[in-house]
Amino acid sequence: MAKEIAAALPVPAVSTFRLSRIPYLLCLAFALTIFGGWWMKQAEVIVLASQITEAVPPIPALGALLLLLLVNPILKRLSPPLALSRSEMLLVYAFCTIATAVPACGSLRFVLSLTTFPIYYERMQPTMRMDLITPHIPDWLVPKEFAVIRDLYQGRPDAKVPWDVWAVPIASWTLFFAVYWLALTGILCVFEKRWREHERLVFPLLYLPMRATEGSPPEGLPKFWRDPLMWLGFSLSAFYNALNIANAFFPQFPAPGKLMDIGQYFTAPPLDAFVPLQLWYRPEVVGLGYLMPTEVAFTVWFTYALFKVEALIGRMLGWQWAGYPFTQEQGLGSYLATAFLLFYAARYYLRDWLKALIGAQTWSSENDALSPRETVVWLLLGAGGCLAFMVAAGMHPTIATVYLLLTLLVALVYTRIRAEVGAPMVWLFPYYQHKKVILYTLGTERVMGLGGIKSMTAFAIFTFMARGFFHSYAATQFENIRLGTQVGYPPRLWVRLSVVAVVIGVLMGFYFHLVPYYKSGAVNLREGGIWGHWHANAEYNAIVSYRTTPLPPDVPRIIATVLGAVLTFLFGAIRFNYPTSPFHPLGFAIAGAYGDLVWFPFLIVWAVKFLVLRYGGGRLYRRTVPFMLGLALGHYIVAGVIWGLWSTTGKPPFQRYGVWFG
Repeated sequence: MAKEIAAALPVPAVSTFRLSRIPYLLCLAFALTIFGGWWMKQAEVIVLASQITEAVPPIPALGALLLLLLVNPILKRLSPPLALSRSEMLLVYAFCTIATAVPACGSLRFVLSLTTFPIYYERMQPTMRMDLITPHIPDWLVPKEFAVIRDLYQGRPDAKVPWDVWAVPIASWTLFFAVYWLALTGILCVFEKRWREHERLVFPLLYLPMRATEGSPPEGLPKFWRDPLMWLGFSLSAFYNALNIANAFFPQFPAPGKLMDIGQYFTAPPLDAFVPLQLWYRPEVVGLGYLMPTEVAFTVWFTYALFKVEALIGRMLGWQWAGYPFTQEQGLGSYLATAFLLFYAARYYLRDWLKALIGAQTWSSENDALSPRETVVWLLLGAGGCLAFMVAAGMHPTIATVYLLLTLLVALVYTRIRAEVGAPMVWLFPYYQHKKVILYTLGTERVMGLGGIKSMTAFAIFTFMARGFFHSYAATQFENIRLGTQVGYPPRLWVRLSVVAVVIGVLMGFYFHLVPYYKSGAVNLREGGIWGHWHANAEYNAIVSYRTTPLPPDVPRIIATVLGAVLTFLFGAIRFNYPTSPFHPLGFAIAGAYGDLVWFPFLIVWAVKFLVLRYGGGRLYRRTVPFMLGLALGHYIVAGVIWGLWSTTGKPPFQRYGVWFG
């Protein structure tokens, strides 16, 4: 199966990259990033019609690439020095994939709600007892004057942002995200050479930007843009979105919607254990998922079916555990077991890597993003900086260390999934669980004993590291490194520019959130409160509750986590001893992470690929890839670019068709 996927991927065409062009490219990337930030503000913060930064790749980055593809031929004719080569165009695209994604709902936007919530509700709802929390929030993380936060939530008459009081918190969070990025890049670059050169992972999600930017033949557009099957898939996806858009304007117009809820037919015990059971229509997951190995797609839906059988058995036996069968806890166990397998499989490579680190063995770093010594520097600076930051904010060193380690391991496994499998979802990890596992394993009394409310408050502030998806950008980093080796921009240059992209993304993110918040009020832009208030409310109310009613270790969840690890080892052993087995450990990890959303799209992928490969072989598979890519591209352009830009003009009726790419 890997051979068919590799054959379907584009052949790299490396071009000469001119370092003298970097200032021009950075200016261009900065301009496109600012436009993407404004777009994010309108579509996500103000209108909330399309979560464009959740997409893989982010819709603003894809829109920037399409814009460059349209404008570049004009520049070649009118002003050749301003025209871009393929490698330059993709370097700008890579910059935008990071910078425009940093302010997303799963990263920076969480910070604003988690830091401001206790300050606002200490006065607005005294019964919540946020007065127990606010003394432990450092004033270098958020302005603590109530008037400043009240205006953020309710709006300010003159709409002015008090930048002077926000300057220190913005600088502090910019520093944190920068060192966090160093840590993510560092742990990734430990494995980068092995995965890229030794295992030759295929990076399926690079197919789209590489095919779209292939050099034009004498007859005009690249083959990808002239393929009728691509346009057929594009049209099918566009038609699906057009029906939903028409329904948003005219509710009586029939439309398929975003899902079919078949769980509504299982209302009586014990069959109500199947709920939730939904068929999500995700053209981009089906289209890009077509590039994943068949056994991964099979394992995803098969494992999800097993989860439902577990739920049914539990209901028949009368088990009353909330959350059973604990699929995400099993997913976390699977992720941690996969991390162990990755280290074990790379043990000889890591031995040589360590020898090169101390100078006992030569190491060719020509195409590496970072040399072994540079990798260690980045990892130590990043991890050490994160730990120092979290401890300074009040978190107990032990909790901070375990939490950061779990976060980095989850990021590493998610990166492996993206590089090997190509699943295009930014939430495809057991979100929240690498924080919750600490609480349900140790029990809240023991965790509270390590630093008390002060440590728990800092732990709550940094919830975004588990509940958000910033660490999943490590996969984007790896893809951009590989993209550089394919098209010609230097990976060593890119990883350094990526730090600039993160810094610009943070600064831009604060600007494009604070401006609308102080103009309109965060509670007025989203019904119920500032974005993320539900998580902040749960986090801080839990801390108040733990004072009087601590929770003991949660044995069923601990067992589920261990079970997920054991099953992953089992799937790995089966695959190692029987390579043709239909089971794949990464499929189990995916199902545990977000099976509710992806099982149906991956079932479609598996069924179609099974039939295509069985009756048409690799040749038919390669021929049908453009159709599937068109399916994904059509959804990205119509639901992301067109609908996302259109929705910047106002709320109704755009909120009636909210597109969440995550």
